[in-house]
Amino acid sequence: MALGFTLTPEGIAALRNPDGDGTRAVRVASVGLTATPFVPGQPVPSEIKRVSTLAGGATASDTIHVTVTDATPGAVYSVRGYGFYLDDGTLLGSYGQADVIVEKSAASTMQLAVDIQFKALDATQITFGDTTFHNPAATTDLLGVVELATSAEAKDGRDMQRAVTARGLRDTLDDRLGASAPTTFVKPLLALANAVQFREAIGPEFKAAPHQHPMADIIGLITTLAAKLDARSRYVPGQIVVSAALSAPAGTLLCNGAAISRGDYADLFAAIGTRFGAGDGSTTFNVPAFGEGAAIKATVDPQKAGTYSAGSLLSHTHSATAAGIANHSHTVTLVAAGRHAHGASASGVGDHAHGAWSDAQGYHGHTGGTTWNGDHQHAQDNNTLYPGYGDARVGYQGASQSWLRYGGGGNTAVAGGHSHSLSIDGNGSHGHNIGMNGAGAHTHTISIAEVGDHNHSASASDAGAHTHAITVAAAGDSANLAAGYHLFHFIAY
Repeated sequence: MALGFTLTPEGIAALRNPDGDGTRAVRVASVGLTATPFVPGQPVPSEIKRVSTLAGGATASDTIHVTVTDATPGAVYSVRGYGFYLDDGTLLGSYGQADVIVEKSAASTMQLAVDIQFKALDATQITFGDTTFHNPAATTDLLGVVELATSAEAKDGRDMQRAVTARGLRDTLDDRLGASAPTTFVKPLLALANAVQFREAIGPEFKAAPHQHPMADIIGLITTLAAKLDARSRYVPGQIVVSAALSAPAGTLLCNGAAISRGDYADLFAAIGTRFGAGDGSTTFNVPAFGEGAAIKATVDPQKAGTYSAGSLLSHTHSATAAGIANHSHTVTLVAAGRHAHGASASGVGDHAHGAWSDAQGYHGHTGGTTWNGDHQHAQDNNTLYPGYGDARVGYQGASQSWLRYGGGGNTAVAGGHSHSLSIDGNGSHGHNIGMNGAGAHTHTISIAEVGDHNHSASASDAGAHTHAITVAAAGDSANLAAGYHLFHFIAY
């Protein structure tokens, strides 16, 4: 797996020639090692040691191979990052990750071999230490170490560094020509020199004839041929590909913001870096995350590439009016409530009395009579002395009409049944006071008689000619999204 070695600004400046149009020759004198993870391109933190036993050289115009060796007895450490230092002490570049790259035990020799590929530098201008080259990567012109390709890599046919084994070659031929191909019939035909010999070999009876192919075979052929095209011949790393297909074209990834390996997608990482996200900060980085419905905006400013800006509308206002309809009134109708009564009560006012009077009747008198009492006598008290009569009293003795004179008590003579008239003198115009006793604290129940099914009339007064204020509520989303078709966006790697 390729490691994302990153040049420092000081290292880039050291490599640039005075005219700024090429690479200046430099020499890497030592390698600093650390067990502390860090972001590539930064100074090496907490160096374990700085090793000067290194060797390396260019294996191509843009690639160098470096081998670092430490055989210090008793030294024990783990390496998670390293940095290359020039002979003047300048940090050329560095690489760091969270996982251990290599470990050294007390009795072992640590050896770290690294291949570094540059995009726009002449790798032949970089030399390493004073030793000769060790274990270089093999090329078509240079003897060295080579990695063997897997069957999948051999079938893919795009790797220019790994070597194909016999098993990988067999799997590739079976994949393209069929299992155990070519057959015993085809092998002699393949050895023929030209088309004339080929036609003679297959016989004169082989004639072209009208025929048909199932549509599924034709569609499958197109898909198969398209899959065999080299994606790198169609796209460049970092290129955005718009597609209506539901799957990513070969050599592309969906722009969904996913974190991917910096080593596995080294070309894409070199093209976009961490512009769309630094991933875990050491081994991964993020592809662009195109939100649902977001539009791609053109720019000529390199600083704006990969940045997001919110949408906006041209400045504008909205006007609204409510038409006046002159002086008018509104009809109000109260619905009949049906035949009904209303309950009512009078609140209690405590113990109390009510005042009353009689009307004056002017000056007047009253007449009357005594009750008829039949034939009767009146008793006389003879024990009372009346002036002028001495002590004599006369008593009535019944029907003999005789009068007795005696000094004791007696009765008056019988006067027969009779009645007496009574006359009361007038007292002038007057009235009579009437008093009423208190009834204690109480309330009065009041009933309101039903008036049958009825309704009430009502009217609304005119408000004069007028208008009404109208408020237009805000609407829309947080971003200005254009209308159009939804299509997938992929980025080439």
